[in-house]
Amino acid sequence: MDWINTPESSNIARFTYDEQNEVLKVEFKNGGVYGYFDVPEHVFDGMKAAGSKGQYLAHQVKGVYRYARM
Repeated sequence: MDWINTPESSNIARFTYDEQNEVLKVEFKNGGVYGYFDVPEHVFDGMKAAGSKGQYLAHQVKGVYRYARM
């Protein structure tokens, strides 16, 4: 599981994806790390391709998938 750094993002420091468990992990610049569960791989691929990672997370992940602070 390799982390993808996002220096261009004002809110997200980096993110990664656990294919086996379908967990998207996001580390925010404030230090919090959250796991989003049952996320299909195509959603992770969409986040990788998104121009704004924060907007993608807000519209495609938050409020759609279960999450917990890690």
